[in-house]
Amino acid sequence: MSNAAVSPQLPTNFQQKDNEVSEQKGIRLTAPEHTAGKAGNGQVLVEARGLQKSFGARKILRNVDFQMNKGDITVIIGKSGSGKSTLLRALAGLTDPDDGEIVVDGQTVFADKQRTKLWDGVRSEVGMVFQTYTLWPHMNVLDNLVLAPRKVRGANASESRERAEAALAEVGMAEHILSRPTQLSGGERQRVAIARALMMKPKLLLCDEITSALDPPVAAEVLDVLRRLKEEDGIAVALVTHDMAFASKAADRVVFFHDGEIAVNATPAAAFNNSDNQDLKKFVDAVRF
Repeated sequence: MSNAAVSPQLPTNFQQKDNEVSEQKGIRLTAPEHTAGKAGNGQVLVEARGLQKSFGARKILRNVDFQMNKGDITVIIGKSGSGKSTLLRALAGLTDPDDGEIVVDGQTVFADKQRTKLWDGVRSEVGMVFQTYTLWPHMNVLDNLVLAPRKVRGANASESRERAEAALAEVGMAEHILSRPTQLSGGERQRVAIARALMMKPKLLLCDEITSALDPPVAAEVLDVLRRLKEEDGIAVALVTHDMAFASKAADRVVFFHDGEIAVNATPAAAFNNSDNQDLKKFVDAVRF
């Protein structure tokens, strides 16, 4: 697979331009027709409306509206505890919001404070990759990959292996199919984790800080895998990351969380070059340096 690292350069012009059109000002855009990305096919894949979530007295999501198009890469940034990971977990069905609605591929999967019956039919369309890999150490790579398809879908051994070989090839790990996770580097384990998520043939891949524990060159390789999945397979990717270079180069939309709300939802150029949001400017400056 390619070892080309994502350029570390970030656009340096972070001043508001008076003559920019209003869409490029990076202000919060909540109406569905305004928040759709432009690089995919324009068809909405996932939409969250009015999501709210609290843990005890702490409010994590405050009436969050979020939308992604099919085949887009959306990079989600913000301080720790601002609501980024909670949004991903809600979209993946790992956390139920306290209120709001979630629609995946036209199917309302969360409403009236509970998962609907339609969730079971679309849950395999949503894959998630975690920072900590979550691979079974006593199983080899093949067994880690085929476990879910065989348990959940009842796939047979030959079908599961064929899919595993294809998924590993997509992430450049085909030669490690019989390796144990303990025999792999951190970057290799993360690519295996991505391959495992691909086993269910998702339309949406949710990635939560998957490169934060990796060295920059290795992280660049993992992020390049995500970019190729979007370009070659049309898989939409929602990625929580602090890699501003990847966000500026590869994202179709940049979403900035602040205090449980989406403060900015814009194209990378608008978010990084033309936003008048002071919290975003402070965050980007802190991450860059």
